[in-house]
Amino acid sequence: MQTRQLTKTIRSLIAAGKVRVLKHACERMALRGYTLPEVEQILRSGFHEQNHDEFDGKFDTWRHAIRGSTIDGRQTRVIVAIVDDLLVISVVGPLK
Repeated sequence: MQTRQLTKTIRSLIAAGKVRVLKHACERMALRGYTLPEVEQILRSGFHEQNHDEFDGKFDTWRHAIRGSTIDGRQTRVIVAIVDDLLVISVVGPLK
């Protein structure tokens, strides 16, 4: 998926309330002190790090990396997949 279309799709799914946070992402968010509103803000305003995208053959889908910052300035990477919903797979940060 092209970066522009990916960004548009992510924003649309967030606006429609179609976000599911997987167990692994919930654990990482709790461990690293992130809230769902912070993650959604990163996804809405961040940029696509295409070089960190991976194809997941097990689930036959792409995992996309979105990098952005929280309101308090923590640089963060959020890994997502798009199926019918926006799946938040992992949250990595704060990054340097």
